[in-house]
Amino acid sequence: MSNNHNHDDKGWADKKGFRNAFLGVLIVACIAAALAGFVGAWHNPHPHFKAEEFPVFFALWGFGSFAFIVLAGQHLRKLVGRKEDYYDERE
Repeated sequence: MSNNHNHDDKGWADKKGFRNAFLGVLIVACIAAALAGFVGAWHNPHPHFKAEEFPVFFALWGFGSFAFIVLAGQHLRKLVGRKEDYYDERE
């Protein structure tokens, strides 16, 4: 049996054209959602807190929370991380 499989072939999601198109659609969707928030398409008529009256409060809150988690995780890794050969040292 001959094996004619080429391991250098990329899948459809690995192609540069797809990645650029996907990123472009994602950016347009984010901008459209932010603009809709400023226009008042998702206006909360009875906010619980004063900050919720800001048009894109929840988008900014979510982005800030995610950024905090990523940055905190980088520093937490220094405290609880192990070396690559941690389990090899026991043998």
